[in-house]
Amino acid sequence: MSIKINEKRLLDTFLKLVRIDSESWHEGTIQKYLAEELKKLGCSVVVDKAGKKIGSDAQGNIIATFKGTRAGKPFLLSAHMDTVKPGKGVKPCLKNNRITSDGTTILGADDKSGLALILEILHTLQENKPECGPIQVIFTLNEENGMAGAKNLDYRKIKGRDGLILDNESVHDLLIQGPEVSDFKVSIKGVAAHAGVCPEKGISALEVAAKALSLMKIGRIDKETVCNFGIVQGGGATNVVMPLLELKGEVRSLCPKKLEKQIKHMKDCFAKAAKCFTKRVDGKVIKPQITIETPRRYGTLRVPKNAPSVKLVQAAAKKNGLALKLVASGGGCDANVMCQHGLLMPNLGLGVQKCHTTEEYLDVKDYYLAAAVVLDTVLAYGK
Repeated sequence: MSIKINEKRLLDTFLKLVRIDSESWHEGTIQKYLAEELKKLGCSVVVDKAGKKIGSDAQGNIIATFKGTRAGKPFLLSAHMDTVKPGKGVKPCLKNNRITSDGTTILGADDKSGLALILEILHTLQENKPECGPIQVIFTLNEENGMAGAKNLDYRKIKGRDGLILDNESVHDLLIQGPEVSDFKVSIKGVAAHAGVCPEKGISALEVAAKALSLMKIGRIDKETVCNFGIVQGGGATNVVMPLLELKGEVRSLCPKKLEKQIKHMKDCFAKAAKCFTKRVDGKVIKPQITIETPRRYGTLRVPKNAPSVKLVQAAAKKNGLALKLVASGGGCDANVMCQHGLLMPNLGLGVQKCHTTEEYLDVKDYYLAAAVVLDTVLAYGK
């Protein structure tokens, strides 16, 4: 039995969803809408309690189960409900097989293209009733701000292991690797002194930081590892030797061991800098005090090339004439978090380009192609 996506309905659903405001922390309206749509499509629907934990006006993440026609572990399909700013009052425009906003907002294809596609998959299965195993749908909150929804998802309710995240850009890319990320927060406490009268009696926190950074490897470390400092805060007057400075940065690597090695290198550089500025003033030894915090933001994404979901998507892509590449990314997504819970969910591109800008657009032909690939993947799972 050969079944196909209803492309018109898919597009209509997408256009409807982008008109529903859902900037991060304000997903309440779209969460309620999606929960009702999933019930209409024959799903049992559960909404967890993540919303309150992360400060969203929505109750939580949606976990919906579609029975299918045969028993087995469910195949997982996931997309996120929130968008970046400016995402209020989106007015979609279709021209030359591209959907854009009117230029005053983002489009919101990141990730309402994923939401709409999943709804269409379920609609197609409900209508045609092909031989198909169960499907579990996961719609998350607040992906755009550190994957807060996925971090607070009630994983006890997830019954499958294999699946797909639908939240990537190019339809030619299947993301199977993403970095582990640690924040790197440094507080340097120097010694204040009058900069015009006795600067030699002080220790400048700024000079300590500069020394440490001069010793440090920053930026591109190797093909798998990068680090960056993006926030610097300190000082209050030009005539005071700066007594306090805070630096905030991050370290990313596809290899957890390399990430730890880079963090150790950075800590060592600050320790060496502290020694350089230790001195005796008025008979007392003074030295800078350095505090470093390196909390992990999220873990690595690593889906094996022979994982069931990867092999099935590759086969479905080939069937639909799509040249699919297995790729790694320097950015993170819900798949990173879910991977830490044992879920093997590569991230498939849907034809979205220029995300997070007012020039964002959805390539309609690529979107239809992605929909066909996802449908064939779902139908093949568990056979």
